[in-house]
Amino acid sequence: MDMDGMPDEDSLIERMAPGVLSRDGFHCADRRQLDAILQADAAAERASALTHEAIGRRLEQILQAAVAALGRPVEVAGALTACYHESMGRIPCPWGECGLFAKGEVELTDTRNNKTVRFTPLSVHMIYRHGFYQGPGSRYRIEPTEIVELLDIKPDEG
Repeated sequence: MDMDGMPDEDSLIERMAPGVLSRDGFHCADRRQLDAILQADAAAERASALTHEAIGRRLEQILQAAVAALGRPVEVAGALTACYHESMGRIPCPWGECGLFAKGEVELTDTRNNKTVRFTPLSVHMIYRHGFYQGPGSRYRIEPTEIVELLDIKPDEG
């Protein structure tokens, strides 16, 4: 841990590895350093004139609407529907000391083209709090440019 109570990068990468906190891990097969992934995603955010906080807030709204629908699909915007699939248990954030998050997942689908994105409560937290969209190739990786396009988030909404 560093002086701010945050894990050092080596400890963080170790916690993100498959089989430590989750079966598949968060970093996946991406060989880049975590900082390089974070910087690339931050650049994509800047290109869209949005912040990870704005994206995280919108995903949190969708998560809450989907959870409230009790397993039924719910329209969240235009042609977007969300359905929450509940799972047993909770999972901690790899950064540590952020709390525990439900293991369920949201399936967000654009009904015009059947494009689907899946994310978890932990995914929302990591995007909002840490600017981490997970490593390319990981199960819940969300590409910043794709989610901004899918959600049609405008900069003034952030």
